[in-house]
Amino acid sequence: MRTADCSARRSVRGVRRRGRAVAAAGASAAVLAAGCVAVPQAHASPYGAEYVRSIRCDSANPWPGARLRIVVDVYTGGAFPTDGLPGPAITLSSNNPGGVGPVLELTMLTTVTWRNLSTGRTGTVRVPTRAHAADWDVVLHPGRGAVRFTVHQKIGAMAFNPMVNPQYSSCTGTAVA
Repeated sequence: MRTADCSARRSVRGVRRRGRAVAAAGASAAVLAAGCVAVPQAHASPYGAEYVRSIRCDSANPWPGARLRIVVDVYTGGAFPTDGLPGPAITLSSNNPGGVGPVLELTMLTTVTWRNLSTGRTGTVRVPTRAHAADWDVVLHPGRGAVRFTVHQKIGAMAFNPMVNPQYSSCTGTAVA
């Protein structure tokens, strides 16, 4: 009779161990899934700068397809601008969600002209870019005061040669440096 009791105890222990292992695996999978789903995407300011506003600067697509939806975020007050020069600076960062896909490429020439409304100082910054989406970053160094800027985009398809079927667009904005 003792042998029957021992085998019964062993089988109960085995079920308990397997049940604990399954429960632990299920709990860790639930935590992992909740962590992947519940974590929101963060849009960090460049080097502690303050977000000012977003400007829409859409453009026609040089490839056959829908218009490129381009959002330009404006930041000011960054202690360390991405170009390494001392502030005050205004950072413009474009974002083109989705782009034109993983195979097709764009070539862009972004020109930003600016004017400091307080001092009258003017300037121009040109940034050439090649990517799968119309994403670029520009840093302006206008000095302190209110600044009006105009973004001119020239976006072309990269089809064995850069700037095939170029499309032009522009948008304006203001910020205080």
